[in-house]
Amino acid sequence: MKILIVGSSSDIARKLIENSNEFEFIELSSSGEEGHQHRIDLLDETTFPELNDQLDGFIYFPGSINLKPFSNLKEKDFKNDYDINVLGLVKTLKHYQNNLSKGASVVFISSIAAQVGMPFHSSIAMCKSAIEGLTRSLAAEWSPSIRVNCIAPSVVQTKLSKRLFRTDHQIDQMNQRHPLQRHGETADIAHAIKFLLSEKSSWMTGQVMKIDGGLSTLKK
Repeated sequence: MKILIVGSSSDIARKLIENSNEFEFIELSSSGEEGHQHRIDLLDETTFPELNDQLDGFIYFPGSINLKPFSNLKEKDFKNDYDINVLGLVKTLKHYQNNLSKGASVVFISSIAAQVGMPFHSSIAMCKSAIEGLTRSLAAEWSPSIRVNCIAPSVVQTKLSKRLFRTDHQIDQMNQRHPLQRHGETADIAHAIKFLLSEKSSWMTGQVMKIDGGLSTLKK
Protein backbone atom coordinates (compact mmCIF):
# COMPACT_ATOMS: atom_id res chain seq x y z
CA MET A 1 0.00 0.00 0.00
CA LYS A 2 1.33 3.42 -0.98
CA ILE A 3 0.65 6.19 1.51
CA LEU A 4 1.34 9.91 0.99
CA ILE A 5 2.40 11.67 4.18
CA VAL A 6 2.32 15.46 4.25
CA GLY A 7 4.41 16.71 7.17
CA SER A 8 6.55 13.60 7.45
CA SER A 9 9.09 15.24 9.76
CA SER A 10 6.59 15.39 12.62
CA ASP A 11 7.27 13.10 15.58
CA ILE A 12 4.01 11.20 15.12
CA ALA A 13 4.73 10.69 11.43
CA ARG A 14 8.18 9.33 12.23
CA LYS A 15 6.69 6.89 14.76
CA LEU A 16 4.13 5.73 12.20
CA ILE A 17 6.79 5.19 9.54
CA GLU A 18 9.10 3.32 11.91
CA ASN A 19 6.37 0.85 12.88
CA SER A 20 4.55 0.25 9.60
CA ASN A 21 6.61 -1.98 7.35
CA GLU A 22 3.49 -3.03 5.46
CA PHE A 23 3.14 0.46 3.94
CA GLU A 24 5.26 2.25 1.35
CA PHE A 25 5.43 5.92 2.28
CA ILE A 26 5.93 8.93 0.03
CA GLU A 27 7.10 11.73 2.29
CA LEU A 28 6.52 15.46 1.87
CA SER A 29 7.99 17.88 4.39
CA SER A 30 8.43 21.64 4.68
CA SER A 31 11.78 21.07 6.40
CA GLY A 32 13.10 18.28 4.20
CA GLU A 33 15.30 17.00 7.01
CA GLU A 34 15.81 13.59 5.39
CA GLY A 35 17.29 13.07 1.95
CA HIS A 36 14.37 10.95 0.76
CA GLN A 37 11.78 13.59 1.69
CA HIS A 38 10.35 15.93 -0.93
CA ARG A 39 10.73 19.46 0.40
CA ILE A 40 7.59 21.53 -0.17
CA ASP A 41 5.97 24.84 0.69
CA LEU A 42 2.43 24.05 1.85
CA LEU A 43 1.04 27.20 0.24
CA ASP A 44 2.85 26.86 -3.10
CA GLU A 45 1.53 24.11 -5.35
CA THR A 46 4.51 24.50 -7.69
CA THR A 47 6.68 22.86 -5.02
CA PHE A 48 4.49 19.73 -4.86
CA PRO A 49 6.10 16.79 -6.71
CA GLU A 50 4.02 15.18 -9.41
CA LEU A 51 3.21 11.54 -8.68
CA ASN A 52 2.40 8.85 -11.19
CA ASP A 53 1.51 6.42 -8.43
CA GLN A 54 -1.95 5.52 -7.27
CA LEU A 55 -2.25 6.25 -3.55
CA ASP A 56 -3.95 3.97 -1.05
CA GLY A 57 -3.77 6.57 1.69
CA PHE A 58 -3.23 10.27 2.44
CA ILE A 59 -2.32 11.76 5.84
CA TYR A 60 -1.92 15.44 6.70
CA PHE A 61 0.20 16.18 9.78
CA PRO A 62 1.11 19.91 9.72
CA GLY A 63 -0.37 21.81 12.62
CA SER A 64 0.28 24.48 15.21
CA ILE A 65 -0.07 25.04 18.95
CA ASN A 66 -0.71 28.75 19.34
CA LEU A 67 -2.08 29.15 22.86
CA LYS A 68 -2.80 32.77 23.75
CA PRO A 69 -5.63 34.79 25.31
CA PHE A 70 -8.02 35.99 22.60
CA SER A 71 -7.06 39.60 23.37
CA ASN A 72 -3.41 38.83 22.57
CA LEU A 73 -4.07 37.11 19.25
CA LYS A 74 -3.45 39.25 16.20
CA GLU A 75 -5.12 38.81 12.83
CA LYS A 76 -1.84 37.39 11.52
CA ASP A 77 -1.96 34.67 14.22
CA PHE A 78 -5.34 33.47 12.99
CA LYS A 79 -4.18 33.64 9.38
CA ASN A 80 -0.96 31.73 10.06
CA ASP A 81 -2.80 28.98 11.96
CA TYR A 82 -5.39 28.77 9.17
CA ASP A 83 -2.69 28.55 6.50
CA ILE A 84 -0.88 25.69 8.25
CA ASN A 85 -3.84 23.67 9.49
CA VAL A 86 -6.51 24.23 6.85
CA LEU A 87 -5.31 25.88 3.65
CA GLY A 88 -2.22 23.66 3.39
CA LEU A 89 -4.46 20.63 3.79
CA VAL A 90 -6.86 21.84 1.11
CA LYS A 91 -4.05 22.63 -1.34
CA THR A 92 -2.22 19.32 -0.95
CA LEU A 93 -5.38 17.25 -0.96
CA LYS A 94 -6.72 18.93 -4.10
CA HIS A 95 -3.35 18.46 -5.80
CA TYR A 96 -3.26 14.72 -5.12
CA GLN A 97 -6.98 13.92 -5.17
CA ASN A 98 -6.78 12.27 -8.59
CA ASN A 99 -4.01 9.97 -7.35
CA LEU A 100 -6.28 8.44 -4.71
CA SER A 101 -7.26 4.91 -5.64
CA LYS A 102 -10.68 3.36 -5.13
CA GLY A 103 -10.78 2.25 -1.51
CA ALA A 104 -8.17 4.78 -0.37
CA SER A 105 -8.16 6.05 3.21
CA VAL A 106 -7.69 9.75 4.00
CA VAL A 107 -6.74 10.77 7.54
CA PHE A 108 -6.76 14.27 9.07
CA ILE A 109 -5.57 15.40 12.52
CA SER A 110 -7.84 17.57 14.64
CA SER A 111 -7.66 18.34 18.36
CA ILE A 112 -9.73 17.86 21.50
CA ALA A 113 -10.02 21.67 21.48
CA ALA A 114 -12.44 21.48 18.53
CA GLN A 115 -15.02 19.76 20.73
CA VAL A 116 -14.22 20.89 24.27
CA GLY A 117 -14.06 24.57 25.21
CA MET A 118 -10.58 25.30 26.54
CA PRO A 119 -9.05 28.67 27.48
CA PHE A 120 -6.45 30.17 25.11
CA HIS A 121 -7.37 27.80 22.26
CA SER A 122 -9.59 30.08 20.15
CA SER A 123 -7.40 30.14 17.03
CA ILE A 124 -6.48 26.48 16.93
CA ALA A 125 -10.02 25.43 17.93
CA MET A 126 -11.43 27.33 14.94
CA CYS A 127 -8.96 25.68 12.56
CA LYS A 128 -9.46 22.17 13.87
CA SER A 129 -13.25 22.60 13.83
CA ALA A 130 -12.93 23.41 10.13
CA ILE A 131 -10.99 20.19 9.62
CA GLU A 132 -13.67 18.14 11.36
CA GLY A 133 -16.33 19.73 9.17
CA LEU A 134 -14.25 18.95 6.08
CA THR A 135 -13.91 15.35 7.26
CA ARG A 136 -17.66 14.82 7.32
CA SER A 137 -18.33 16.70 4.08
CA LEU A 138 -15.68 14.87 2.06
CA ALA A 139 -16.63 11.51 3.57
CA ALA A 140 -20.16 12.04 2.26
CA GLU A 141 -19.02 13.38 -1.11
CA TRP A 142 -16.41 10.71 -1.78
CA SER A 143 -18.22 7.64 -0.48
CA PRO A 144 -18.23 4.81 -1.29
CA SER A 145 -14.92 5.09 -3.17
CA ILE A 146 -12.74 6.89 -0.61
CA ARG A 147 -12.93 6.89 3.17
CA VAL A 148 -12.20 10.08 5.14
CA ASN A 149 -11.65 10.03 8.90
CA CYS A 150 -10.07 12.25 11.51
CA ILE A 151 -8.23 11.81 14.80
CA ALA A 152 -8.74 14.32 17.64
CA PRO A 153 -5.98 13.90 20.23
CA SER A 154 -5.39 15.62 23.52
CA VAL A 155 -1.87 16.87 24.16
CA VAL A 156 0.89 14.56 22.94
CA GLN A 157 4.54 14.97 23.86
CA THR A 158 6.33 16.03 20.66
CA LYS A 159 8.78 18.70 19.61
CA LEU A 160 5.81 20.88 18.67
CA SER A 161 4.45 20.74 22.23
CA LYS A 162 7.77 20.71 24.11
CA ARG A 163 7.14 24.03 25.85
CA LEU A 164 4.19 22.38 27.62
CA PHE A 165 6.51 19.73 29.07
CA ARG A 166 9.39 21.83 30.40
CA THR A 167 9.10 20.87 34.07
CA ASP A 168 8.04 17.88 36.13
CA HIS A 169 5.29 20.05 37.61
CA GLN A 170 3.87 20.81 34.16
CA ILE A 171 3.95 17.14 33.22
CA ASP A 172 2.26 16.11 36.48
CA GLN A 173 -0.49 18.70 35.98
CA MET A 174 -0.98 17.47 32.44
CA ASN A 175 -1.28 13.89 33.59
CA GLN A 176 -3.74 14.72 36.35
CA ARG A 177 -6.12 16.39 33.91
CA HIS A 178 -6.66 13.14 32.04
CA PRO A 179 -8.79 10.31 33.51
CA LEU A 180 -6.14 7.79 32.41
CA GLN A 181 -3.59 9.83 34.38
CA ARG A 182 -1.07 10.32 31.61
CA HIS A 183 -0.45 12.51 28.57
CA GLY A 184 -0.35 11.17 25.04
CA GLU A 185 2.64 9.52 23.39
CA THR A 186 3.40 9.51 19.69
CA ALA A 187 2.69 5.77 19.53
CA ASP A 188 -0.88 6.32 20.76
CA ILE A 189 -1.70 8.41 17.71
CA ALA A 190 0.43 6.42 15.26
CA HIS A 191 -1.43 3.20 16.18
CA ALA A 192 -4.79 4.88 15.55
CA ILE A 193 -3.65 6.22 12.17
CA LYS A 194 -2.35 2.81 11.19
CA PHE A 195 -5.76 1.34 12.02
CA LEU A 196 -7.55 3.93 9.87
CA LEU A 197 -5.24 3.22 6.94
CA SER A 198 -5.81 -0.51 7.16
CA GLU A 199 -8.65 -2.77 6.03
CA LYS A 200 -9.53 -3.22 9.71
CA SER A 201 -11.35 0.12 9.51
CA SER A 202 -12.98 -0.53 6.13
CA TRP A 203 -16.48 0.17 7.49
CA MET A 204 -15.56 3.56 8.96
CA THR A 205 -15.86 6.93 7.29
CA GLY A 206 -16.78 10.45 8.38
CA GLN A 207 -15.67 9.72 11.93
CA VAL A 208 -13.68 11.80 14.41
CA MET A 209 -11.79 9.45 16.72
CA LYS A 210 -11.01 10.92 20.13
CA ILE A 211 -7.63 9.68 21.34
CA ASP A 212 -7.41 11.76 24.48
CA GLY A 213 -7.06 9.70 27.65
CA GLY A 214 -10.78 10.19 28.33
CA LEU A 215 -10.52 13.95 28.74
CA SER A 216 -13.31 14.87 26.33
CA THR A 217 -15.98 12.54 27.76
CA LEU A 218 -15.14 11.66 31.36
CA LYS A 219 -15.08 13.66 34.58
CA LYS A 220 -13.32 12.40 37.68
